[in-house]
Amino acid sequence: MEIAQELNERGVAELWFASTEKGRDAVEQIPGQDTVRFVSLGRYKPELDPSRWDDATLASMSSPSRLRNLAAFIDKNIDHDYTSQQYERALEAFARVQPDVAVIDLCTPWAIDAAITLGVPYVLSVPVPISGVYLDRLPWRFPTPFSGLPLRMSRRQQLSNVLFRLGAMAVYARPRSLLPMLAATRRRKRAGIANAAAVPSRYADAAAAVLSFSVFGLEYRFPSAPHHLHMVGTLMPEDGTVGSGDAEIDAWLESYASVVYIGFGTVMRPSRELVAAIAAACARLGPDVGVLWKISRAAGSAFPDSVPDSLPDNLKVVSWVPSQLGLLAHPRVRVFFGHGGGNAVNEGLVFGKPLLILPFWMDCHDLAARVVEAGVGLSVSGIEVEQMVDKLRRLLDEDGFRERAGRLGRALREAGGVARAADVVLACAPSPRAAAPLQP
Repeated sequence: MEIAQELNERGVAELWFASTEKGRDAVEQIPGQDTVRFVSLGRYKPELDPSRWDDATLASMSSPSRLRNLAAFIDKNIDHDYTSQQYERALEAFARVQPDVAVIDLCTPWAIDAAITLGVPYVLSVPVPISGVYLDRLPWRFPTPFSGLPLRMSRRQQLSNVLFRLGAMAVYARPRSLLPMLAATRRRKRAGIANAAAVPSRYADAAAAVLSFSVFGLEYRFPSAPHHLHMVGTLMPEDGTVGSGDAEIDAWLESYASVVYIGFGTVMRPSRELVAAIAAACARLGPDVGVLWKISRAAGSAFPDSVPDSLPDNLKVVSWVPSQLGLLAHPRVRVFFGHGGGNAVNEGLVFGKPLLILPFWMDCHDLAARVVEAGVGLSVSGIEVEQMVDKLRRLLDEDGFRERAGRLGRALREAGGVARAADVVLACAPSPRAAAPLQP
């Protein structure tokens, strides 16, 4: 969406944005010199939307066993019939629009397949740690995606890494995963799809360029990073706004010398035990440190009507912040406590905020390891109050975390962000026209 807005504000002619109906309103509101044309890819299958999954399903993907989490995610999230349906829709969209270049998210392999089939040049957009795209080429000493292991491993961790990689292979080789995958691969071969096995590294190889929204220093360097990989840093507008956009919240921020901001994204649903632990940790931090917790109404079921009255005075719970970026830019916000999602990690660091991460699932564990190894934050492994308090105090009091976060934030900004990403897209277009991103 940010790249489409940047291209539209530059006056790039004839921008199209293909998405499921879920994205129509956002696409039609993209600002710029012209209207971005919306291409419908049908309705998104609700069963694949994590925000609609029940608590038991989410719990099955965020258990202490990362291999079980991977298996549960695959079982829930891979739908070969839906992929085939979306491939046909993408083929039709490409044939109708005939773009000079497309920007396609790695999470929509069916759109990449359609671009390759029709010979449309594409820029691959990668929202997860880029090394994971090249898993089949990574040495065994390199941390396996979803393992949560650091780059510099002890001997025991190296063994764990090998076992995890073998275990991940076994997960994919389970009959309930393997048999449908083999059947889908055969169908894709018959349909003439070049990358019938949907290997991510082959999608990257076939791209005109690959965009990663990070920088080396946070992301680990890996062997043989391709020449057409562009580490462009954080995609975010540069409006310079400081403040949440809510007068009441901003006044509350000013009443504290230091504030911890808590945001666990839109999918994670804090348990009652986590709510109680965070409330206890806030009380222990003392009256001079404020804690602002944004928790959406959908995720806030752990807050019954009777609980807010018993929360400590220094904890403010809100269901909405008009501008999270403006809030993170506020000088009183000193630490960002989050779940380890890629957007949240980058947004916190680009404003130089040290991070405390309670990893939620999947690549959140990998990002937590990168944050800790870069010296820009700490992670907590559970909901122990003492651990939370100790690590929050360190992040608030030790200047080294803030200095390193500031340096990494500058690197994320200086990588070029959305402007550089747009430059890459335009450089891959054989003419002034460019198609906008295809998203799920």
